[in-house]
Amino acid sequence: MILILAVAVGMAAGLARFRGHVLERIAAIPLRSAWLALLALALQWPLLRMPTGPGQHGVEQALFILSHLLLLAFVWRNRQLAAIRVAGLGVICNLVVILANSGYMPIMPETLVRINPGTTLATWPVGMHYGGSKDLILSRPQTALWLLSDILVVPRPFPWPVAFSLGDLIVAAGVIGLLCCPPPAQPCTARATHASLISAGFPAPPTNEMKEEH
Repeated sequence: MILILAVAVGMAAGLARFRGHVLERIAAIPLRSAWLALLALALQWPLLRMPTGPGQHGVEQALFILSHLLLLAFVWRNRQLAAIRVAGLGVICNLVVILANSGYMPIMPETLVRINPGTTLATWPVGMHYGGSKDLILSRPQTALWLLSDILVVPRPFPWPVAFSLGDLIVAAGVIGLLCCPPPAQPCTARATHASLISAGFPAPPTNEMKEEH
C-alpha cells in the first residue's frame, strides 16, 4: 500500500512540475533490467496470499527473501540514478530486519491494534503470521532490530490503515523522487554516436552543412 501511495504522490508531483510532459519524462527514465523489479514483486505474492496462521511457510519465506535480492540486483543495475540508490537503501533496511527475524517482517501486537480498530492485544497472538501481509507477529522483546520493523502507521484521515517500516518509507521516498524529478532525456543516438567518435579520436562525420557545400 505504501508503494502505491508513493507512485500516486510521485505522479501528482510530476504532473504539477511537467504538466502535459510528465509521461514523456517518466518513459524516458533509463531503467535497466526492469524485469528484475517486476519479478521481485511477483515472488512476494504467495506470502501475501497466506491467511493468518502459524508462521511456518518455508517456501513463501524463501521466495520473499529472494525477491529482496532481486530488488538489490535491480538497484545495482540502475545505481547511476540517485533516486534508485535511495530506494536501494530502503530495500537493504528491510532485508536486514527480515533476515534477523526468521524471514518475515516483524510487526508488534500494539501496531496491529492501531490499524485494526476494535481489536485488543489478545486478538493478535505472538508467533502468528498476519494474514494478507509479509508480517510475523512478535512482541517488542522478541523482535530483533525492532526500529526497522513495521512500526509506522499511516495516520487518519487515510481510509485504509496500514503499517509500514522505515525501509518502506525510504523506498517510497526513492520512488517519489524518481517520478517527480526524472532525469533529462538522453541525447539522440546520432548525436551520441557523433560525440563518441570525436572522443575516441576519429574524424567527425560530415554534417549537413558540409554536404550542402559539395
